[in-house]
Amino acid sequence: MVTLKLAEGEGVKLYGPMSVAVLSGKLGLYGKVVSSGERFVVHKARNYVVEALSTCELEVTMIDESQIQPLELEDPYWEKKKVVEEIADRGYQKIVVLGCVDCGKTALVTMIYNVLKGRGHKVAVIDGDVGQADIGPPGFVTAGTSEGTVCWISELKPIAMRFIGDIKPQHFTHTIAKELSRLAEKALVLGYSKVVIDTDGWVGDESAIAYKHRIVEELKPDAIVAIGEDLQKLFSKYSKLGTAVYTVKPPVHRKTRSREERRMLRSFKYREYLENAPLVRVRLDEVIVYGLPILQGIPVEGSSIANLIEGKVLYASRMPGALYVYGFVKSFNAEELKKLGFEKIKTYQAGFEKSLYCAVGAYGESEYPCIIEKLDFEKGEAVLRTKYTGKIDVIKVSKIRLTQDYLEEYVEV
Repeated sequence: MVTLKLAEGEGVKLYGPMSVAVLSGKLGLYGKVVSSGERFVVHKARNYVVEALSTCELEVTMIDESQIQPLELEDPYWEKKKVVEEIADRGYQKIVVLGCVDCGKTALVTMIYNVLKGRGHKVAVIDGDVGQADIGPPGFVTAGTSEGTVCWISELKPIAMRFIGDIKPQHFTHTIAKELSRLAEKALVLGYSKVVIDTDGWVGDESAIAYKHRIVEELKPDAIVAIGEDLQKLFSKYSKLGTAVYTVKPPVHRKTRSREERRMLRSFKYREYLENAPLVRVRLDEVIVYGLPILQGIPVEGSSIANLIEGKVLYASRMPGALYVYGFVKSFNAEELKKLGFEKIKTYQAGFEKSLYCAVGAYGESEYPCIIEKLDFEKGEAVLRTKYTGKIDVIKVSKIRLTQDYLEEYVEV
């Protein structure tokens, strides 16, 4: 345990894991005021910048790789603080933050949120990072808010969530851009006067930059904050269209997360939404299913193809040129099935669906995570595990199967 004294205006960087108690004075934490008698935790994968708003005395509990470093006058934090104050002064409604992985995007978003919140605005944050979601579960884009200021946006509570179905954005760029725009409009309709959009850190190639342009095009923000001069140059022309474009420098020292740390953080998020979730039965003929072709096709009478398939057919469906078969399938007569017009034959072994990650919700509304327990074709039901209790019109199925430890495995559906 360390006692740390700070003079007014002095700043330090706190590298977790650690617990900090304010013994006296007031401390600024990304726009949140932490007063005497209050405490906060810096998690292992994070680092916080704090500044003394008055003479402060802190009690710091440190373990493992915990570190305390002085905040130099040339540190980008002070520049970020000025930019955030200007953004708040200008009254922008929608603000998009762009930057690379682990370069301080979420810290900046937290600061913007807290400063706007501190000025009395009703603020929502949209988390657009499907892989390292802070507000909602992995594979979702989520809008969230809170009653007061926060240490980190992970403390925000979801007000709307939309399922993307993957933890990598590369194959879902159009979908993510549109869903971010939908969430922003939803927040405005709900009465939030300010919306801050936190994007993912994929910016390292031309596809990534095209994707970020698509996000900007869909959202039409009033302001863009790019972390890094090169990124700012790539988006500077939006200023000619009336969008303010700011740039801030990335942190001098960054605490980067390993792939395993990121995987474990996602596991914790899955658990938060799915662990101990009750069973829910949904009639398959009463919902629209996305992402699972066999449940999107026209049912086929099993007896009509039974002589061409070795094994037991529990369910089959067709689409133009394609046949989908579920059951205990050993082999099939591809040539004869092609003569029936099925150029593509896809078989699903009974039970393949167990633990597939999915989402449920009312059509066009907020969606909530679930996992598939069983497809019961005899009863015409999908048996799901979910904490969602509202009306279910839609089931969206991903290619992610969650293990017992809530880690991802990709499967072909």
